Amino acid sequence: MNNNIMHDPYLNTVKRSLQDKYYKERNSKKKETQQNFLRKEIHISDYINLSENSINTLLLITFVFLPYTTGIAFIFFVIARASLEVFEGINLTDYLVYWAIGYEILASILILIIIKSAIGFKVK
Repeated sequence: MNNNIMHDPYLNTVKRSLQDKYYKERNSKKKETQQNFLRKEIHISDYINLSENSINTLLLITFVFLPYTTGIAFIFFVIARASLEVFEGINLTDYLVYWAIGYEILASILILIIIKSAIGFKVK
């Protein structure tokens, strides 16, 4: 019985329409109020059209793998100068070292983007 409820297309349609209604109401409230930059609300669902569970899963995967690949790319291109022999000679086998380097790079880029958008922010 419970399995039929989970895969009921009508129930899924109702859930989706209620979620869309919530997003529309939230967007209309945003347009009504004037905000300053520090009080501006940011919702990821405004930029990505997925369900809340899918967004949370996507953010978790992004939080784990994006800094790791950024760290590996930084060490390979900047420190090893795109040489596979030098990269293999660097004895960093710990996942957290690559992840931390990539995290710091991505955090710096994000802070620069926030500063740029703060400078260009205009109250409507």
